[in-house]
Amino acid sequence: MADGVLTRNPKAPPGERPVASRACSREPFSRARRLVIAAAVAALAGPVLPAHPGASFRIAGQTHRVSVEGETFRKDADGRALAVLSVGLPVRLLGTSGDWAEVMFTGWVPGASLGTTTREGHDRIVTRGGGEDLRDAPSGGVTGRLLQGLLLDRVEDRDSWTRVSRTGWVRVSSLAPLSTTETSFARPAAPAEADRPPALVSSGRRLMIGEDPIDVHGSPDGDTIAVVNAGTPITVVERGNRWTRVRVEGWVRSDRLVTSESDSAFVEVSAAALRANPGDYQGMRVRWTVQFVSLEHAEPERTDFYEGEPFILARAPDPGDGFVYLSVPPELLDAVQRMRPLETIDVVAQVRTGRSALMGVPILDLLALF
Repeated sequence: MADGVLTRNPKAPPGERPVASRACSREPFSRARRLVIAAAVAALAGPVLPAHPGASFRIAGQTHRVSVEGETFRKDADGRALAVLSVGLPVRLLGTSGDWAEVMFTGWVPGASLGTTTREGHDRIVTRGGGEDLRDAPSGGVTGRLLQGLLLDRVEDRDSWTRVSRTGWVRVSSLAPLSTTETSFARPAAPAEADRPPALVSSGRRLMIGEDPIDVHGSPDGDTIAVVNAGTPITVVERGNRWTRVRVEGWVRSDRLVTSESDSAFVEVSAAALRANPGDYQGMRVRWTVQFVSLEHAEPERTDFYEGEPFILARAPDPGDGFVYLSVPPELLDAVQRMRPLETIDVVAQVRTGRSALMGVPILDLLALF
């Protein structure tokens, strides 16, 4: 009998409908049924998201944990940094895009470190200078560091503490599945001594240099630009394969700083070039002579600032290039408040963006005044 031919049982009573031969119909039917069942199970479970090689599959809506110390939490995939997350912080996975995962975290911060806002649909903002720790409970363990100006959503208040949440992006490779037995923030067991990085040891929300001084390089495998002594606290900015980008804060004598045409620490770029190529110079430093116009505070519409952030409105080094904005850190605010309109000032600043979203003006973070 050919495949698919309907046959009648010769002993069947008259009027019985023909049925497909068992030999040719059972296997195709069962295979189709298995496919239907599998599709139904997948629909109930939610979308399955591919993980990085060697990791378990990740499912949107499930809770995972941060598996990389100092992972940067960003506004968009590979976008502006908003916070630094600690190993073990539980996050809810919302979706993925390439190497990036959209997640949501919750945690507790002191209410005194927050202000109210309506910016971008959020109702809280980190106002404490230098940022604030995120904790797993009121006065609990530190699970991350929230940068000043980070917009948050209030969940609840408890005494002087506020529970907040925020959605953003981290690297897919920085997430690990959270077992069903893990219900609260917990750091994994300490690595064996042989696996511990030789020069870095944990010191709470930041790291610190271990027993011996280490060299700081201008780039991975690049030239040494500084030597940092043992015990010096550092902040993790970004991690690569074998390298960690760090920030070290300290003081130098102003009379030891000079302008050098060959100084590779600064880039020679005009405000017009920043506007024309806003992504090419982000994070680079300049030394400019600008004309102070006024001290302003950012309105909610200026999304490149946090609400209320102080900034200098200044004429660019080349007057034909228009204006630039220089955000003012707390330690320089007193000096800026004493400035007179149209006063000429020398500044060292770091490029935040070459073209602001509202006015298309370069925004730089003020680092030093001369």
